[in-house]
Amino acid sequence: MTGRQIPLITGFIDKLKKLDTYIPIELTLRFFMAFLLSRARIFFDFCPFGIGFTAAAPSGIAGIVTISGSIIGSLSSLDIFWSIKYIAIAIVIRAAIRIFRGTGAGQLDIFPPAVALLSTACIGAVYAADTGWSLTPTVIYVVESFLAGGCAFFYNVALSPWEDSSSGKYGRVCHTIGSVILISTILMSLSTWVLFGVVSIGRFAGVLVMMFATFRGGIGAGCAISTCIGAAMDLSSGAVPFFTMSYAFTAMISGIFSKSSRLLFLLSYITANAIAVVWTWFDFTMLPSLYETFAASVIFMLIPDQIMTRVSALFPANLSGFGFLKAREYTRDRVELASEAFQQLYKTVKNSCGEGTNDNVALIFDRASEVVCRSCPRSSKCWQQDYSDTVDIMNNITPLLMKNGAISAGDFPSRFSDSCQRLPQLTAAINAETRTFLCRRQYSSRLYESRGAAYNQYNDISAILHGLSLELGSEVVVEPSLEKKLQKYLRGLNIDASTAVFRVKGGRLRAEIRGNGLGDLRRDKEYLDKLSAVLGTRLCTSENRMDQDRMVLLEAEPLMVSIGSGIIKKAGESVSGDNTSYFRTDEGFLFVLLSDGMGSGQEAAFLSRNTASILENFLKAGISPELTLHILSDLMLLKNDDDISSATIDLLCLNMFSGETRIFKCGAAPSYIKKGSSVRKLSPGASFSLSSSSPKLKLLPGTFAVMVSDGVITGGDKWLRDTISSYQGNDPKELAKSIITNAKEMSDGTDDITVITIKTDERP
Repeated sequence: MTGRQIPLITGFIDKLKKLDTYIPIELTLRFFMAFLLSRARIFFDFCPFGIGFTAAAPSGIAGIVTISGSIIGSLSSLDIFWSIKYIAIAIVIRAAIRIFRGTGAGQLDIFPPAVALLSTACIGAVYAADTGWSLTPTVIYVVESFLAGGCAFFYNVALSPWEDSSSGKYGRVCHTIGSVILISTILMSLSTWVLFGVVSIGRFAGVLVMMFATFRGGIGAGCAISTCIGAAMDLSSGAVPFFTMSYAFTAMISGIFSKSSRLLFLLSYITANAIAVVWTWFDFTMLPSLYETFAASVIFMLIPDQIMTRVSALFPANLSGFGFLKAREYTRDRVELASEAFQQLYKTVKNSCGEGTNDNVALIFDRASEVVCRSCPRSSKCWQQDYSDTVDIMNNITPLLMKNGAISAGDFPSRFSDSCQRLPQLTAAINAETRTFLCRRQYSSRLYESRGAAYNQYNDISAILHGLSLELGSEVVVEPSLEKKLQKYLRGLNIDASTAVFRVKGGRLRAEIRGNGLGDLRRDKEYLDKLSAVLGTRLCTSENRMDQDRMVLLEAEPLMVSIGSGIIKKAGESVSGDNTSYFRTDEGFLFVLLSDGMGSGQEAAFLSRNTASILENFLKAGISPELTLHILSDLMLLKNDDDISSATIDLLCLNMFSGETRIFKCGAAPSYIKKGSSVRKLSPGASFSLSSSSPKLKLLPGTFAVMVSDGVITGGDKWLRDTISSYQGNDPKELAKSIITNAKEMSDGTDDITVITIKTDERP
């Protein structure tokens, strides 16, 4: 006997040693919840909720504590006849769960509810048979069996971690329903406890819960939870469904003011509750509802904001559904249709424009002969009998006419000049028509070129819209679990804000926060580190979306960039004609721009500044560098004919996630890449892109890129390459200063000097 007891005692001690896996508070709560639920009655003598909670309890110490609370609750609230029923059911349930725990059936989520239903049905059948299977007891018997099984399922869902619902095991809606059912049934038991013979503790607590739900969740959440709690109160009392009507009506009215102040919300809640009670004024048993609502409103008003935000964080936040995705698809289709419309407009206008100028030189001779030869006596001989010979003569002198812009009488062959009676007049008429023809050709050429540039704008707009439609159609991966964490964190800081967390094309995480109180968040110097810890990703702020009531957070790039620059004005000028700019975009690209205006001084500075500004605006809007440069090129063609000024463009585009780099040059000076002691020269072109002329360039950590204006290499660039190659430091500002110093010595001061140095490093 002793030998058999020792293993039992040892096993019990081992379980006590593992007690740290169950928080004592959790065990205490499980005991009291089982105690209360086993006391909650329906139809006066039936208690299915304690059975459901017993079935939902896990194995081990938690199960022992739960069944203990259930047994004690049954004994304290029911007579021995009914207590034996529920104690027997609880023992059968725990025994079945224990026996089938290691089997496949025991591991199914549906097993505990099924055991609860069958156990209640089997043992309850004995009590139903005692009544002769009359209609009312039989109906109650069936209802009790299904309530026990259903509550076992929802209690199990409600007591499971919230992470399971976010991952799709139960679903957020099912988890919320389970939590509301658990709270409502516990309040049913507490509703029988009355203070001063007037205020029910259960209904008082229920009103407080409904206030929280309505104030933080609005009409939808408030009405749903209030209806459930009201139905539980009516089921417990066995009276008419007064509380269902009263609580739902009150939540509907007060929910309208859920976004207002707490005082205004409470006034609307109390008023709506009073109206509901007035409807049943003849039944004085409902008057305590007024006292319970007033008492709950006093407690609700006295709760500090910090506690209010932390408690309200327990309510699940509303997450966006798929409506916004359908909205993106709708917008994408509209943008794509607009793109096709502009493309069709471009083709139509281009076709109607024709091929440009009319180069029919024969019109010169036709018009000259029409003026001079029509009244000549030899007209019929020259232009009818000898027509072929006359045409050949005109064709032979055409190249000379087009080359010099005029001819003389000596340029005609002698056989024609000897026979032509009006050769001086014909020569003068041909020269006059030639001048008109050349002027018309030049004008038409410029007009056709300008029209082409204008029509190309339709094609460019079509390309921009098509790119936007592709971006709208690209996959956006929402992150509901991260969004929920962010919302809970903000609620803990008493910040009421809407949030969105998703991944854009390329996988970069993006989080947007919109609401009041963001100023308080920004005043915390470590707010970025704290938000990074919440989302589990290192974050940075967007440089392009900084509003008082809006914050855009982006996944930080793995690369960081340091930039140095230096500018020397041309001798005698007050400003430099060069302009520099660099900026990051939300897509993770760094753009560095150097524009050199033609000439120097104020006019060149204005031109380079405008060029840089236009490029920057288009690039920040997400337009590709190729299309941006094409638009700028067309814009230059649309300028005044007398304006021949222009500006060079030197553009570096760096992907700060991969390090891939492209350089675009329009008339700009060479650029230089330094890796270690080796220096690579990138020669310019009319439109130069590394991606099309050589393997993709990568600015790996530790690499320098140097961009210069024409004034730096006026006397050659050997000294520049030597300066870059010999530099052994890591500071781009120091390298830029060194280049500027040497350039000033090598330059004759006839042009502006500008240097930009870029160095890439890994983000620490």
